Amino acid sequence: MAHAADTHKESYLKSLITYNKDIPAIPFILLGLALCAVGGITAIMVFVNGHAEMYNVTRQVSWGLLISTYAYFVITSTGIAFIGGLGHAFGFEKYAMISRRIVVLATIVLLAGFTQILMELGNPLKMIYMMITPNFKAPIFWMGMFYGVELVILAVELFLIFKPNQTKADHKLAAVAGFLALLVGVLATSNLGFVFGSLNARPWFHGIHFSTFLVVSGITGGAALLILIHNIVYKFNVPSRLQPSMASLGKLMGGGIGVMIFLYLWKMITSIFNMPGDAYLSALSLIKGQLAAGFWIGEMGLAIIIPLVLIVFAKGNPKTLALAGFVFLIGLFFTRYNYVVAGQLPPMREGLPGSGVETNAMGLLAYSPSVSEWLIFALGFGVFFLLYFAAEKFLDLETKDHH
Repeated sequence: MAHAADTHKESYLKSLITYNKDIPAIPFILLGLALCAVGGITAIMVFVNGHAEMYNVTRQVSWGLLISTYAYFVITSTGIAFIGGLGHAFGFEKYAMISRRIVVLATIVLLAGFTQILMELGNPLKMIYMMITPNFKAPIFWMGMFYGVELVILAVELFLIFKPNQTKADHKLAAVAGFLALLVGVLATSNLGFVFGSLNARPWFHGIHFSTFLVVSGITGGAALLILIHNIVYKFNVPSRLQPSMASLGKLMGGGIGVMIFLYLWKMITSIFNMPGDAYLSALSLIKGQLAAGFWIGEMGLAIIIPLVLIVFAKGNPKTLALAGFVFLIGLFFTRYNYVVAGQLPPMREGLPGSGVETNAMGLLAYSPSVSEWLIFALGFGVFFLLYFAAEKFLDLETKDHH
């Protein structure tokens, strides 16, 4: 019996492994290896030397590049899972046709995000300690819980969609898992916004804006990444059978950007209207302060105007939509970084001698990432490139049966 079980397991593993010679994955795998190498060496140095030595975050600005990158990855992952849930659970045929790639992509992007929060904590034991000694009143505990559950659900989905000789029961279970991934993903993303929104001492963060903005922009980012990945995999010649899926994702991305414009408008209006408070100062840091270039070029230009124009003129063309997605994904990072940093720039105490608080002419604190933070940032992208394009090269990510 044991020999038969081993033989079955071996045949199952063999059925998963393939070699896709036509997929241009090797350059991305090599890039991933290089980024993981430099990021991994930096991670060891951070563990040895500590945060204070390696990072530029301080008691005054305690969340920096790594928290922003964590949010960038995990929220994009839940956005992808949301789209997958529409296909699996709600019968959106155009998304069900690419379900394998959706689940694999969502899982790996989530893992890339975990590298950032792990290195932000500095000691992996802190994450374990938080889970075994939970504070149920703390939003950050629920953030970790929801994303952990999301990873488990995606793992179940992976098993079901790669299972050979799938039955109707397997398809039903996949639909249930897809729905749960959608539901938990929205909870996780909105709760991450609540981690910030619960801080009434930080007026820029406080409220429901960030929770809503993260869900909308995460789904938009998920659509953008799926369009871009399909174009890369098919060498910018997406098969005709998948072009309706790309067009639908393009419409989803365009609609998401439209909602983001609405949210931007009211966030800025309400913050400026409340002058001279801290929310006003945070908005000022974006409009004409140290974050202005990232706001006007990164957020307004790359995340809003350029991709929206490209989508309008694309008329469903996958190549143009891929360019829009690429530009949007760059801009999306600025939305994460600027929001996280801007909310911390108004000082919470007066810059008296010996306080360690130094402000500029606008009365704001300053922060810029260290080289080590940028290299840990590279580690996250290295994990993504290595794992995802290895999956493209050695797994069959074509969805055979989506009914």
